[in-house]
Amino acid sequence: MRETVLVLHVTAGTAGLLLGPLWLLLRLRTRQGTATAAAYLAAVGVVAATGCALALTAPGLGWLVGFAVLSAVLAGTGAVARRRGWPHWPTLQPHLLGGSYVALTTGLLVAQTGSPLAWVLPALVGQVPIALAKRRLAAAAPA
Repeated sequence: MRETVLVLHVTAGTAGLLLGPLWLLLRLRTRQGTATAAAYLAAVGVVAATGCALALTAPGLGWLVGFAVLSAVLAGTGAVARRRGWPHWPTLQPHLLGGSYVALTTGLLVAQTGSPLAWVLPALVGQVPIALAKRRLAAAAPA
C-alpha cells in the first residue's frame, strides 16, 4: 500500500511541477488557463494528502505534515485571491502561488539529494520570479 501512495505522490508532484509553469505561461499570454489551474491545484492537493499519509506512516517524519498542509493552503489561497478581488491581491498572489511551487521544488530536491541546501535554495531562487510577477501584476492593476 505504501508503494502505491508513493507512486501517486511522485506522479502528482511531477504533474504539479509541469503544470505550474504552463499555468504561468498561459496567464502571461492573457489566457485564463482555468483547466490548467484546476489541474495544478488538484496535483498540489494530491501531493499534500499523500505526503501527509507517507509522513504519518514513517517514523520521525510526522513533522512534515505541516509543510504538506501549508503547500495546499498556499496554492488554494493563491488561486482565489485574484478571483475574489482581495485587497492587495497583486502582492499576495505571487507569494502564495509561488510559495506552493517552491514547496514542490523543495520536496523534489530534498528527496533526491538530501542536502540541507535543498531546503533553502528553492526559496532563494524563487524570489526572483515572485518579485517579477509582483511587479508585472502591480503595473497592470488599475490605480
